[in-house]
Amino acid sequence: MQQESATPLIIDLGEAAAAATEEISVADVLVGAFSFTGVIIVVAVTLAFAFAGGLIWLRKLNPTNSLNGEETARTRLALNQPSTDQSG
Repeated sequence: MQQESATPLIIDLGEAAAAATEEISVADVLVGAFSFTGVIIVVAVTLAFAFAGGLIWLRKLNPTNSLNGEETARTRLALNQPSTDQSG
């Protein structure tokens, strides 16, 4: 077996590579960071409003506060009633 001589393949990119690459400045990085932070804040606020609205809607469906005039079906301890123990 004979080995073929390996001839290197040289490609000159020269000005084509320099023209295709855009320089990124500090201002570009800051604008990108603040825009990403803004998107995260908008998503967080939107989810917070959706969650709060869901909690308010669930509270209106099933009011569990006896102070608002509506009774609930939950078990109560009845600690405000006098004792019925007559061992005296």
